[in-house]
Amino acid sequence: MPERKKRRNSKASGGSLTRSISLLRSEVRLGQQELHTRLDKLENKIDTRSDQIYRHIDGFIKLHETLDIEMKVLTEQMKRLEERVERLEAS
Repeated sequence: MPERKKRRNSKASGGSLTRSISLLRSEVRLGQQELHTRLDKLENKIDTRSDQIYRHIDGFIKLHETLDIEMKVLTEQMKRLEERVERLEAS
């Protein structure tokens, strides 16, 4: 048969258990606060980085639109010059 362990004074062990639970709760609260602080900082970094990325994308789109307009202008100029050369060759 297994031996029975001697029981400690229940009041003393209850107080110790209460203190341990209280300390554990305090540590959990501190951990949660630290976690929230770190998550807030991470969220701010993500927001900042997202803004930077969107600005770069907007700049790229503007550059693409500008180049597209310039290409259309150059294409029209080329057509006019080709027509002029054709008229000069025909005469």
